[in-house]
Amino acid sequence: MATPSKEELEVAIEALRQGGITWQQNAEVMQAASSAVTAQSLGSFELSAHASITGLVETYGLLQEKVATLLRQGADNFEAIGAALKTAADGYEQDEIDELHRQRGIY
Repeated sequence: MATPSKEELEVAIEALRQGGITWQQNAEVMQAASSAVTAQSLGSFELSAHASITGLVETYGLLQEKVATLLRQGADNFEAIGAALKTAADGYEQDEIDELHRQRGIY
């Protein structure tokens, strides 16, 4: 395998950073969706006249809570992936800096 050029490394490191940003932006979208789900409140009036009697209101509330939780968990995971990509980019960049220092004998 050929050693990548400095430019190739810079492009790869920037791609990692941009990937991290994209994951974190999607985390924000998922968090907003979770908030939107939480804000939707439907009671027996909106669902049906028999919603309270049949347990539909309670079932809707449990479903709403589950969906909001899953979206929050997804947002947390997306945020973590984005942060990991940014950390990896920083690490690769520092490794490249350290390698250049060793090649030049500058510490």
